[in-house]
Amino acid sequence: MSITESTTTISPELLAIYRSSNYRVTEKEGRGFVMHIDEPSSMLGALMERHGARSAVFVSAYNPASEPRTEAENQGAQARLEQEIRAQGYRIFQGVGEDQDGGCSGEPCLLVLDWPREKVLALGQAYGQNALLWAGTDAVPRLVLTR
Repeated sequence: MSITESTTTISPELLAIYRSSNYRVTEKEGRGFVMHIDEPSSMLGALMERHGARSAVFVSAYNPASEPRTEAENQGAQARLEQEIRAQGYRIFQGVGEDQDGGCSGEPCLLVLDWPREKVLALGQAYGQNALLWAGTDAVPRLVLTR
């Protein structure tokens, strides 16, 4: 059963922050682009096309369940997540999710190309994440809730 905004345990306030945040992706040499939930991203589409990808996911291991952790805990979890994904051979780009209002500091994230949705959801849940962004061939990042 999929989790929806009406069945999730995530607060409406936190969902609103997710929906209004900037999701930055760094390609190389500091160049990159910003994505927004439910808005087509031509830059994401171009990146996916260049790499022959049919999907992309934007995920982080920072602050599970939106509960603040120490920087060391967050960095360790993020390193484990990245290592786990790289071991499976998926293409990764660095990113950051940032609250537009500046109320929350940005969280390092990973943009992963062609990672199977089932694996994404399982790993997101294993790392205690509330949500992630998923885009298919339309290059529209959509909020996918995991709890």
